Amino acid sequence: MNRLRLFHPEPVRKRLRIIPIFLPYHGCPHRCLYCAQHLQTGMSSGTQTASEGPTLEAIHAKMVQTLALLTTSGSKGLGIAFYGGTFTALPVEWQERFLKTVQPHRAAGTITHVRGSTRPDSIKANHLSWLRENGLDMVELGIQSFEPEVLRQSRRGYEAETAVQACLTVRKYGLELGVQLMPGLPGSSISGWFRDVDQTRALTPEAVRIYPCLVLRDTPLSQAHRAGSFRPWSLSRTIWAVSRALNSLWRQGIPVIRIGLAPEGTLTPAIQAGPWHPALGHMAKSHALRAWLTQAMTALPEAPHQICVPKRFTAEFWGHEREHARTWRRLGLAPSNVRSWERPYFLVASLAAPPPEMIPVLPACRPTP
Repeated sequence: MNRLRLFHPEPVRKRLRIIPIFLPYHGCPHRCLYCAQHLQTGMSSGTQTASEGPTLEAIHAKMVQTLALLTTSGSKGLGIAFYGGTFTALPVEWQERFLKTVQPHRAAGTITHVRGSTRPDSIKANHLSWLRENGLDMVELGIQSFEPEVLRQSRRGYEAETAVQACLTVRKYGLELGVQLMPGLPGSSISGWFRDVDQTRALTPEAVRIYPCLVLRDTPLSQAHRAGSFRPWSLSRTIWAVSRALNSLWRQGIPVIRIGLAPEGTLTPAIQAGPWHPALGHMAKSHALRAWLTQAMTALPEAPHQICVPKRFTAEFWGHEREHARTWRRLGLAPSNVRSWERPYFLVASLAAPPPEMIPVLPACRPTP
């Protein structure tokens, strides 16, 4: 074999614009060790609990206004998501009110998908049927980890089996499953993280979010960090661990739709410690791509090589601040042998014995800037 034609390993998915409805702390039975929803949702005004933050009435009123504007403007095919609290633990009348508010906008085609985030111990079989009948499409479970010791030290308040059963129950009652994972929590290890990834793969969710654990001010975790009893994962360790998880999940056809917390204005100044970087998702994906391409290239004769890279993946190929350039050079890919093109696949070939059909292809490539 003297050339490889490769498509990016990330599963192709329809990208849906999401309209988030933030419910900070509403429905939550207690506050977890690491949680600062008032910062993560960008709704901070010094609030620490649901009772001190925006009321459900105020949140609903803003939602009504937002949806009306979207429908009036002719927007179509959007998703709506209830985040920041425990949706299935809200008073049932509020769950019904939120979901029924969406229905006319769904009929108009403005909204085509509805999801809500919740805790594994707030899942009840009969209630899931009711939620589906009232328009909920996906349940995103804040799993964080399936490791018993991590759950205990993070004060999640339930057992690992509860998390697994919650996922299976969501599946059983015909709802799409989203899984949220949090590497680097107290009690975490690299081996435990990969067990979390393997368990997630076995449950085949429609989507995964990965939120590496950060130490945010005014949380119990920040106190533990100051006391020296908790040390967060480093940025380099996190990127390595998340990139390996990406390739594992991608091989199973599972998309990862978010890596790291969104940089809300109230969040960034509140980060006390942890693997924070505004380009964390890009960095993890670029490391995953590098590992995948490196492995694939072992099927070719020895270097030097040449490669055509789909234009949309050029930044991922080189990595943050071109951090992968040294790796590619070591593998026989000098910058002069790397080109970008409009085609959707990577084409890697050995310069030692290029196939005849390669000759008309390379002129169609454009040199990478």
